[in-house]
Formats: sequence, C-alpha cells, structure tokens
Amino acid sequence: MRIAVVGLWHLGEVVSVGLAELGHTVLAIDEDTKVVGNLKRGIPPLPEKDIAERIVRHLKDGSLSFSTDVRGVKDCDAIFLTHDTPVDENDESDIESLRRSSARLSKYMKDDALFVVMSQVPVGTTKKLLESIKKHNPKFTGEAVYVPENLQLGKALACFLSPERVVIGAETESAFLKLDTIIARVKCPRIRMNIASAEITKHALNSFLATSLSFIYNISDVCEIAGGDVTDVARALRSDPRIGEPAYLDSSLGFSGGTLMRDLRTLSKFAKKNKKPLAVIDGVLQTNINRRKILIGRLRRLLPTPLSKATIGILGVTYKPGTSTLRRSLALELIGMLRKEKAKIHVFDPQASAGEFKKETGLQLSETAEKASRGCHALLLVTAWPEFKDLPLKKIQKAMSPPYLLLDTRNFLKSEEKEIQKAGFLYRGIGR
Repeated sequence: MRIAVVGLWHLGEVVSVGLAELGHTVLAIDEDTKVVGNLKRGIPPLPEKDIAERIVRHLKDGSLSFSTDVRGVKDCDAIFLTHDTPVDENDESDIESLRRSSARLSKYMKDDALFVVMSQVPVGTTKKLLESIKKHNPKFTGEAVYVPENLQLGKALACFLSPERVVIGAETESAFLKLDTIIARVKCPRIRMNIASAEITKHALNSFLATSLSFIYNISDVCEIAGGDVTDVARALRSDPRIGEPAYLDSSLGFSGGTLMRDLRTLSKFAKKNKKPLAVIDGVLQTNINRRKILIGRLRRLLPTPLSKATIGILGVTYKPGTSTLRRSLALELIGMLRKEKAKIHVFDPQASAGEFKKETGLQLSETAEKASRGCHALLLVTAWPEFKDLPLKKIQKAMSPPYLLLDTRNFLKSEEKEIQKAGFLYRGIGR
C-alpha cells in the first residue's frame, strides 16, 4: 500500500521507517526543508536506535522517500498524521500544526483515503480534524482512525514493530479493518474502541503513570520523616503481582518531559470546562509541581554556604538516559531554579549536544564529570546515565569543595553508597 506520513520529528521518523519495514511504500512529508534534506541523507531529526540505518536501506530500495510537497498524498491510500504535538509553558497541547496540516492535505487527499491520527491530541481533536478536512474538501468520503502511539525514547522502532498491543479508535468496522490491514505484520492483540475512547486511553495511561509517581513521592516524604527507605518500600510493592516490577515507583524531584503533564492538564482542563472536578488528577498535578521545591530547601540545609555563593554541579541534563534530547528535561528546570538563587552552575552529560545546551541555557557543558565537579560544593545526579555507575569518585571528590555533597535525586547510586562515602562524599538520596 502507498502511505503518506506527515510530520517528521521523533514520531514521524519512527512511523515512516516502521511502515516501510511492514512492506509499504512510504512518502514522508514535512514542511521543514532542513529536516527533509537531512532525512534524504539518512540523518533523522532525533537519534533513535536503528532508525538511521533503516532510513538508508529503504531509501535505496525505493520503499521510503521524503518530500516537502503535500501534493504527493494524492496517490496515497492512507495518510498518517504524526506531528510531535508541541507543549506550551503551561504543559498544554498546541495543535495548530495539526490543524494546518489537515487543511493543506485536504486539497490533495484521495476521496476515500484513510486518515490516521497518531499525534498526541486532546480528546475530541480527531473528530474536529476530520470535520475540517470534509469542510475543505466536500468530496472526501474517507474515514478517520486514532491510534495512540506508545513509543519509548531509545527503543521506539522496536515499540512500533513489536508492541504488546495496539489500541485502534475507529467508528466503523471498515475503518478498523483498513488500519488492521496496514499493520497486518504486527503480531499483537488489537484493542478496538471508538475514537474518543482511544484518545482518552492515551490521557489515562500517562495520567495513571503520573499518579503512581505522585503516590511514591508521598510515600517518600513519609519515609524521610519516619526513617524509612523508599527504595526498599518500592521494591516490596513491585514484588506484589497486582503491581509488578515495571511499576512507576521511583522517587525523585518530580517527573518531566511534558508528556505526563500534558495528559494531566488535558483531563483537568476538559473536566473543568464541563464542570466535573477530578480530585485525583488535580492532586497529582499539584504534587508534581510542589516536588521541585524540595531541592532548594535541601541544599540550604546541607550546605554551609548560601546558595548565592555556592557552586553546584549537575550530572545528567537530558530528558532521560538513552537520548540526547533536552526538551522539557528536569535538569533544565532545576538549573533555572538554581540560577534564580544566584548559584554558580557546572554541568556534564555524556550525550547532550553542547551547542543545543548552550542555546537553551547560555552555559557551557563540561567535557567530563571530573571537570564539572571542580570547585563544586555539591553535585546533583539528575539523569541516571549508566556511565555514572563508574565515576572516578576519588578524583571528583578531590576536585570539589566541602562538604563534598553528592545529592542523588534518582537514588541511582544507592548500591554504591558505602564506596561513595568511603571516597569522602556526603551522600544523600531522596526518601531515605
């Protein structure tokens, strides 16, 4: 089948390659000439395991092509809308790019094409986009499907090709079957529902994960007061089969990235608009907002010098391990808070782009963890990169200033606590 994929950032690069892997001929479209130019050379906008190699392979065999020209959709039987939906400063979705793309596409789409939305959108959006297409093109008789993406950074292509299940939001049997035919080679259960339910499923999934995190933050606070250890409590909870090992039960200074907050905000805003309070959702939102405030108070208690005269090192600045993206990372938020306190800041990350980081913050990235630690009164471990398990502890401690605080905001180095203390650090975690 010939398929168009419109919107080429992380989601789009994965979906376009994934559909080519499934045997389709894919035209991938984006209005950004630089993004398209790089993709034609095999360079994806966001590094992702196996993507670059697969792009080159499919470009060579002709199953994948890239363009800025939306007129190419006239030959496509299905159009996948895959914009990475921007999140504004209030963690709310900005769907203007989706509206604009839908309007542009409507002029050239086949009258009976399948319109598949995979972008993260507020509930009700897919229906509105379909109405917009029909308004701009009265001849359009095609149907819409919503398929919530469930990709994880660093292993997104594997998530697309070998998911545990696929949720398909379709209003008719024919729309469901068309989508099912497209992903026929994906061997996993299909969970069919209407479009609104599929949109809500995405909101509910991320909100459930956020609720788990907010819950463990509360337990973390209880542990600190009572002398418990939240990592031990979380280990016991995960051992219960009703909860399970993958459960989101890691205490920290809060979740970031925009994704979880976006879905919480969407549900909260929708409920308020319809005068239906959501006490749990609103409580999760507030818990995460308040979580950041822990940092400043803790540093003030543990450091002998005012923050305005302190030097703080940050270990890990990307959104999560395994990716170079800085967008909406927790570390950037913490850096902003520390700068308001007039603290001097050093930063090291093994994967972050020095150019992108400087553009975001105006700061220079240090070349090594040891260089970042020079003169620091405290080091904050923020992103749990595996490399940080092998830090040159003695060299770093010698480069620092008293009290040689290592504040592990992820409890990532708990198993190395004795070794860290032996090297002369004041080691502290969260919730323990």
